[in-house]
Amino acid sequence: MTTTPERPALDRLLSPRSIAMVGASNSPTRIGGTVFGNLLRAFPGEVHPIHPKDEVVQGRTAFRRVGDLPEPVDLAVIAVPAPAVVDVVAECAARGVGGAAVITSGFAEAGPEGRALQDRLTALSRETGIRVIGPNCIGFMNSHGGVMANFMITPDQPMPEAGPVALVSQSGGFGSYITNKAVLAGLRLGWFVSTGNEADVNVATVLRHLVERPEVGVLLSFVETLRDPEIFVGTARRAAELDKPLVLLKAGRSEEAARAAMSHTASIVGSARVLDAVCRQYGVFVASTMEELLDLGTIFQDGRRARGNRVIVMTSSGGAGVLLADEAGQAGLSVPELPAEEQAALAADMPVPFYGSTVNPVDTTAQTTAMPGAYSKVLNAVAASPSADMLAAVTWAGPGPANDAIVETYRTTAKPVAILSTAWSEQFQRAGVPTFTDPRRAMVALAALAAQSARRPSPPGPARFTADAARVRRARELIAEAGRETTLLESTGKRVLALYGVPVTREELVTDVEAAVEAAERIGGPVAIKAMSYRLPHKSDAGAIRLGLRGAEAVRAGYREMLAEVARREPGAVVEGVLVQQMAPARIELTCGVQRDPVFGPMVAIGLGGVLIEVLSEAVLLRPPFDVDTALAALGGLLGGRLVTGRRGLSEEEQRAVARVMTGLGELALELDEVAEVDVNPLRVADGGVLAADALIVVNHE
Repeated sequence: MTTTPERPALDRLLSPRSIAMVGASNSPTRIGGTVFGNLLRAFPGEVHPIHPKDEVVQGRTAFRRVGDLPEPVDLAVIAVPAPAVVDVVAECAARGVGGAAVITSGFAEAGPEGRALQDRLTALSRETGIRVIGPNCIGFMNSHGGVMANFMITPDQPMPEAGPVALVSQSGGFGSYITNKAVLAGLRLGWFVSTGNEADVNVATVLRHLVERPEVGVLLSFVETLRDPEIFVGTARRAAELDKPLVLLKAGRSEEAARAAMSHTASIVGSARVLDAVCRQYGVFVASTMEELLDLGTIFQDGRRARGNRVIVMTSSGGAGVLLADEAGQAGLSVPELPAEEQAALAADMPVPFYGSTVNPVDTTAQTTAMPGAYSKVLNAVAASPSADMLAAVTWAGPGPANDAIVETYRTTAKPVAILSTAWSEQFQRAGVPTFTDPRRAMVALAALAAQSARRPSPPGPARFTADAARVRRARELIAEAGRETTLLESTGKRVLALYGVPVTREELVTDVEAAVEAAERIGGPVAIKAMSYRLPHKSDAGAIRLGLRGAEAVRAGYREMLAEVARREPGAVVEGVLVQQMAPARIELTCGVQRDPVFGPMVAIGLGGVLIEVLSEAVLLRPPFDVDTALAALGGLLGGRLVTGRRGLSEEEQRAVARVMTGLGELALELDEVAEVDVNPLRVADGGVLAADALIVVNHE
């Protein structure tokens, strides 16, 4: 892992060898008492209480102030009133402390005065280099290092079993809720980090740190916003390289929720649709519910991978088997019928007479379940089937031979397993058997595992982009022709697009009717004419366009009628010229454009264009830089794949042409910060190629 020189890594903060707590207390009912009691539980190094009066805190000799510590510690946990926090952190920095976990609230979430305090804390962290978690957080847990620097559980409660799952939550309270529920569900949480208001360290930076930890195999996160999108994307890339699933649960998806997030942790919430697109692009799983977040952690934590998406369902209840098979199909999994020879082998192990099914779902009926030897044989045979990549089985919670057989089969097979049970089972949790209480949740989890298993070893697209200085200079010269206008003329916009490899229609800009006739003759065939005015970004609204004109007289008549209509409907519009343009053929019309998200920056969109854009409103988004292969994959997601697989869909040549337009717009967005928006609509597709028939570019001169 690399870090910028001015921002040290998080090792001392999150994996300390020595700890001090400012605000430690002897009272078990105070946060300072709970946190300090947790610190003493399993930490192998020195733990020093800092207290202005008490000489001993929970059996440890106390120091009056941080400066009195015998040596610099790695971590300071701070639980003092908000007005005192900045001075305490400054003292920590001066003493050489590696990092501070500020549990105290009363900062940006509390109003202007709190915001001012938090700004001072952020400035101090940047000036001194001390890393800070919080403020307004619940602390963190590193079970592998014995660090319980939090108050999510009390010292008398058992610590979670150290395992491969890491949970990072911006919200402390809800993070504690998820953590406690995760433990009940059998997740082996090795890490829990609450980032709170994120004055310094945020969710993205913690995830980037944890993805490199060898003991971490699964990353779960609950966020209200992502303050470092580049770090988040880098983390997603690294997680893909290391085959470590990254799962995100996002709050603040609606306007109402966004307002709540602002009041909670003073977050800036970007577009949920953009976040979903970025996650999809870089292989991050987006959980729609807290339960799904935990379900994915459950299925991923044993590190198993599937060779395909085929699942065998074994049940003693026909109805439950049908439900599982149905949910498997909905989740994109295959429930193949077992070959005749496998069915015959299964039937040989069933009791006689047998009234179930060996097809798949394999319905053993209650009769087989009541015969431990037969049930175990059938279960092992199903798990070993070459026709299955994964196994799902139905059982009832509670001890018994059937569940003993499930545990034994789970231990002896390398295939992913999902058990549908009437309740969480302590027996299954001890054995690590992934358990679910709903058919849909079980199959959604298996589908996610199949998707993770099928991913390429490297994430899509280039990690870096180098600007073309000469191209940038030419583009900015064209933009400068508009002066301080914020919308380029279509004719200028297309010249800019052409620099980025976007094919545009043959066209000429003229200033009188006879020049228009001559231009039409040179272009050939039917033409379109359009009035170019900075006041008419949407030309059809003002009658500033005529289509399909053929011959000199049609061009003359159309030219005069168009300018007369513009003068009548938009008398204040100054017409800079008339664009005479080739009528581009079209079998399919698409739209391609660029918007800038407040969090993730430029996003390239591709969707159905022309008159269908307002009706269907379907598009996919990509964050540049990306390559042609990534663009092709995104294009294949439109209309459920029918745009590229349907009989009248895009040919391979046309798909690549569209993908090159997408990559070109991505490069434009990265090179030209002043371009706020691009709208190429329609992008007309025909005969193996594409042409931009219209284009709108909006610039920001600030």
